[in-house]
Order: sequence, then structure tokens, then C-alpha cells
Amino acid sequence: MVQVDIFWSYGLNAGLALAAGKALKNEPSFWRNPYFTLALAWTACIFAPSGIYLLWAFPGWETMFVARNHSSITPWLVCLFSLTNITQGVLGFWATWYFLRRGQQTAATLQTVLSHAGMAVILIVGWDGTGYKRFLYAGTGDDWHNQVALPWTDFFTSPVFFTLLGMGVVFLPTYFGLIRYFRRG
Repeated sequence: MVQVDIFWSYGLNAGLALAAGKALKNEPSFWRNPYFTLALAWTACIFAPSGIYLLWAFPGWETMFVARNHSSITPWLVCLFSLTNITQGVLGFWATWYFLRRGQQTAATLQTVLSHAGMAVILIVGWDGTGYKRFLYAGTGDDWHNQVALPWTDFFTSPVFFTLLGMGVVFLPTYFGLIRYFRRG
């Protein structure tokens, strides 16, 4: 979801930097180290495209039903969303690297913890108290705007749900594979 991915990209990459913590402390350059390069590649090749795919396939759901359909989304928003999925990841990795290099382990850890907490607040509460309803809504953007009532359980048989499961098959092993690799240093 567009509103969530800003926090999630930051937090996921902060988590990758945290996993590489011991090795990152010895890396003299932020821009030239293998951990950042791999994290950036994962973000650009796995994370960002998944969000773009969801925005194209399910524009209502991916925008938390701010958009009704494709015509509700301006092209510059798609570009900005694509860009922020990557830049927020870079920022999360950098902030964690910054704190690790200064020996501030708690501040480094808080980068991933607080960004995931922010993500959870958006998912559960949203901006108007309907975050969880928006996340679990199985209808289209037009359905949402026309106030078509659907039980939240329909989400678990919806195309969005099965798409997320399919994405998880690629997303989870690659992310946790990087975590394992980074921890080994």
C-alpha cells in the first residue's frame, strides 16, 4: 500500500543494515560497501516492483482506496511512489549505518522498530480510523467509494490476497536470505 510502503521500505532496509551491523562498523564508505549494494539491488529488483505491480493490478487497494481506479492516479504519483520505495530504503539503511558506526546500537535498532510501528499504525488505524478496513477490503476502488459492504473475511479469497501470497514466495526467502548472509559478515 502506497502509504505503508514508505515506512516498510525504510524499516526493511534498516533491518538489513542491522543484520550486517558487525561488518558495517568496519566499512569506511556508505556508498561503496557490498552490504549496501546488495540491499539496494534487493530493494530495486524485488521490493519496489512488487509495489508497482500492486498499484497497477489493484489501484484501489494499493492506495488504501484513495484512488477509485487507474484514471484516479496521476502518472507523476506512480513515478514518485516508485522512487520513494527505493529512496526510503536507502535512507533506512543509511540511518542505521550512521548509528552503528557511532556505536549507538539502540538508535540503530530503533530505525527498524519505529518504522515498522509506523507501518502498523497506518495499516491498523490509517488516517481516519479505517486502516484495517481498507487493508482487508476485498472489493475494488469503485466498490469502496460506492460503499459496497463486504465481509472482511472475503479478503482471504480475493485476488489481492493470492497475489500477496505469490509475492511472498519470492519476497520472504530473498529478504531472509540476505539477513542470514549479512549476519555471517
